[in-house]
Amino acid sequence: MIELVFILGGILSIIHYFSEKYSPKVEKFHDELVSFSSGLFITLLFTFFLPEFVDGKEFIGNNIYWLLVLGFVTFHVTEKYIYQHVKNKDKMIKDLSEVHAFGFFIDHFVVGMALVFAFQTSSILFGFAVFLALVIHTMTSSISLTHIDNYFKQNKVVNIFLSLAPIGGVIFASLLSPEKSLYYIIFSLVIGALIYVGVRDLIPSKDEGRVSYFAFGFFISIITAILINFLAA
Repeated sequence: MIELVFILGGILSIIHYFSEKYSPKVEKFHDELVSFSSGLFITLLFTFFLPEFVDGKEFIGNNIYWLLVLGFVTFHVTEKYIYQHVKNKDKMIKDLSEVHAFGFFIDHFVVGMALVFAFQTSSILFGFAVFLALVIHTMTSSISLTHIDNYFKQNKVVNIFLSLAPIGGVIFASLLSPEKSLYYIIFSLVIGALIYVGVRDLIPSKDEGRVSYFAFGFFISIITAILINFLAA
């Protein structure tokens, strides 16, 4: 099964690496894709990632909640510090781009971990359902990243590094599965950062996006989960 997860993680890495090539072709559907993807991803976050996070209380106790908050606060403080203390506009844009790129790496690192968890459940159908949701999420977040700054479009080393995030998550989850305490410590920090990234960057703000597509993504996730649970029963 782990071989299958590595293959699927590789597909997600390839989707990101070539995002600059397919971005112009799907750009006109950007708002719809982002809204649909955020509906899928937020539902996935609260119905899949957070229950996995809560399971970690058995191994590291109530400290797990402090670690979650620490991950969230660390990412927020880093971004806020740049806004308030970097006066040079060009340097601010570059620094913020790096912070958001780091957020992208964290996001897709957890995506790789999610693949491992999804295929460890009793239903392989659930694993493929999660994978399809992550494909759409990877496409939209990769397209959004190309809008941040030309630096990331022109620097192939950085692009390759970011593309390897899903594979890194797969390897990490596979290696640390036996060492539960360390695994949940790092997973809690990552989930805290991911909640911030999800609320701050993935959900369209103000009058951007399409509410109907966001709701559609939410309902698709719920219906898929119900069908999988029914088939697995």
